[in-house]
Amino acid sequence: MKIINWLRSGFGKLVIATALLLVLSTLAFYWIELRDGEEARISHALWWAVVTLTTVGYGDMVPTTLPGRILGGLVMISGIGLVTSLTGTMASMLVEQKAKKRKGLLSVKFSDHIIILGWNDYAFGLIESLSKQTHPRKLQLVIVSHLQGELRDEIAFRLDMGEQLNFVHGNISQANVISRANPAVARNVYVLCQDGMDSKDSDQQAIYAVLALRTLAPKVPVYAEIARYENKEHLLRAGANEILVRGEISGRMMGMMGASPSMWSFFRNLIGIEESGRLAFRLCSNEERQLSWGELSYKIRDNCGDLPVAACKMGKNLTLQDVLDEGSALDQFIMELFKSSGQDTSLGMQGPKVRMNPPDSESMEEYDALLVISAPGEAEHG
Repeated sequence: MKIINWLRSGFGKLVIATALLLVLSTLAFYWIELRDGEEARISHALWWAVVTLTTVGYGDMVPTTLPGRILGGLVMISGIGLVTSLTGTMASMLVEQKAKKRKGLLSVKFSDHIIILGWNDYAFGLIESLSKQTHPRKLQLVIVSHLQGELRDEIAFRLDMGEQLNFVHGNISQANVISRANPAVARNVYVLCQDGMDSKDSDQQAIYAVLALRTLAPKVPVYAEIARYENKEHLLRAGANEILVRGEISGRMMGMMGASPSMWSFFRNLIGIEESGRLAFRLCSNEERQLSWGELSYKIRDNCGDLPVAACKMGKNLTLQDVLDEGSALDQFIMELFKSSGQDTSLGMQGPKVRMNPPDSESMEEYDALLVISAPGEAEHG
């Protein structure tokens, strides 16, 4: 159907007309000028037709008969109009395509990219943090929002990411808008409180956005920001993996600053405000998982100077098979019902589990990774 529609378009008709003229002029030139020659080849006639149709005129092959010259004149006259129209239409299509991309009306072709649903001024900090964790050339970002053109241009100018940044224009709560961001193959999705909206409406859109995301991309990690604490439970039920309530951390930090301003200075350095962030994520090797927390902490501290502060068990995608008992007839019947109806048996992400500063005797066997404070001058762990 798409091919038929393309052939019926103005550009498709021009391509067909050009191809038809090329074929007919090739056959006519071969019949009139070359067929009686000893080295007559259709490829020679095709070469002449291409050179003449595009009015390049190399002069390596010229018609010697009157019918051949008449044919050449007709091909040249036709070629001027067709080739000019064809190139003009192609240029117009490219300009239109670029304009649609700038307006956020095209579908994104990225994979392993970051999606931000909604926008507020704090999003620049989020993107800065993401760029520190990812090589700048590998960070591909899609912003889905109803931002107007001037604001989109300002954001693009400030981020200076070139082709690695794409916009999708529309309401973040609509599945057909989110689908243009290609969420099924995204790395992470962030849902933000939107500027210019009432907090109740913003949270409602966030809930609808997560529900739409879970139908399009059930396994992609979704991290959401909400304005009202009472909506946190609704967003969790919608399928968000982690939720940050706006002002929750800042309120607690201001309380801690009452005890000592050094608390805030430490926190700023830890998360990388104005300076490089020191908190880093580090996967454990199989050998390290055989050690205790105390043994591993001493080994890492001695080798590279990093300070382990927490042990992490990474989250995993749960399915019905993980929670149902294979020996139970009822559970097996439930599983058969799901399979026969073709429904997805995924239950979403479980975890992660983080334990701060466990006792030295704690075994690392059940943990997958560490959170460490990197030593000064050390590269971030990936």
